[in-house]
Amino acid sequence: MKPHTLLLRVAKALGALEAQTHFPRIVRARSRAVCMVVAAGVVAQGFGAYARPALAAAVAASPSATLRPAQRAALDAYIHALGARRYADAFKLLTSSERRYFGTSENFGSAFVADRLTIGTFRVLRVEPAGSLGAVAVVSENVTFLDHGHQATASATARVAYGLINEGGSVRIKDPYKPWKAFIPAAASAEVEKLRATVRKVSFFTGRVELLITFVNAGEGQVTLLPYGRSVLRDETGRIYHLIDTKLSGLTDRTLRLGLPLAASAEYTGALTFFTPDRFTPHSLSLSIAPNLRDGDDAPFEIPLPPIPIPF
Repeated sequence: MKPHTLLLRVAKALGALEAQTHFPRIVRARSRAVCMVVAAGVVAQGFGAYARPALAAAVAASPSATLRPAQRAALDAYIHALGARRYADAFKLLTSSERRYFGTSENFGSAFVADRLTIGTFRVLRVEPAGSLGAVAVVSENVTFLDHGHQATASATARVAYGLINEGGSVRIKDPYKPWKAFIPAAASAEVEKLRATVRKVSFFTGRVELLITFVNAGEGQVTLLPYGRSVLRDETGRIYHLIDTKLSGLTDRTLRLGLPLAASAEYTGALTFFTPDRFTPHSLSLSIAPNLRDGDDAPFEIPLPPIPIPF
């Protein structure tokens, strides 16, 4: 089996499991590779689905195996470290490629901190062997986390697929798709014509940055959000970064892409993702969201948010 094959199986397992959930995808490709087993639309405004529905049947039909003692020990040590918020210890258990991606244990832990994720009890649901390279373990975890959209603590049962990689005589963990750095900005909010936008979380990935935003219509009439029209992101030098506009739900918020009519007193939490250099380390970011059009008005308007300091 080629080296990339195990990673592909990890991706397949993650995609297949997440394709079985039905909550709205709010954060994609993401702070944690999880499937929430909850009522549709109740939680997960801050977690996401990296859905590949066609893979579900194939993975579900795969036979389950048993973890070797070394694999089980590595998996238990990793999840226990995450549950105890000992991110430096968990970081040491990652594969070398994962450690290079995050750079530091502080970066690695930042996604869990931003989501206030706590792992309680867990159990292994299934194992997919991958020969000499290792295995993929699908784990059920009882978790609590910050529902960014509702700004409240939520709990759920999550399904997570971990790669257990044989590397340098040890078993290392592949826990993919998380941002290499994430944080919750302070006072990142602005209101224009009774439409308020608040940045709830900023997540850095290779070649892109994702901003999780809550929109609130505090006016009396409907307002239509069309952020894929003229929204731009600027760094402290004034350089402009543009939205990723694709058909991939993991990169483009379809609801916002098509235009969202937001009724009076309604709110919506969605993500805007921008192209950036691969290892993007700005000192600050400024977001301008446009166009927005309130019913009865002749001209659209934009929402310029205050600069967001980046804790690098």
